Amino acid sequence: MQEKYQLTYLFISHDLSVVEHISDTVGVMYLGSLVEYGDTEDIFRNPLHPYTKALFSAIPVPDPTVKMKRIVLEGSIPSPANPPKGCKFHTRCANCMERCKHETPVQREIEPGHYVVCHLYDGRGTIVNEKK
Repeated sequence: MQEKYQLTYLFISHDLSVVEHISDTVGVMYLGSLVEYGDTEDIFRNPLHPYTKALFSAIPVPDPTVKMKRIVLEGSIPSPANPPKGCKFHTRCANCMERCKHETPVQREIEPGHYVVCHLYDGRGTIVNEKK
């Protein structure tokens, strides 16, 4: 139907395993703002934003012998009606830098067609100052 009628579908889901199978492109949102966008294959192969990485770490693996490193988000969940200044994710981000609390990050193209909105990356895709 997409090809025949030149349709575009917007599919919204928290089930990333379904998203991976039916979507050509993926946009990850946090508190109503796009934090990462790109081809599905690129996003699943190389998630960049800390929120995207946390979401992917929660995808169940159907093999009980595989141990996944789950990223558990801590910190306070901001109000969508009154989001924090700077990066909306900074209150829950393990990589939060001082500038994240005051400066809103801009969208950067890290790989061709793969965009992230995060202070961790400069315009060349280099991680600026990731905390461990």
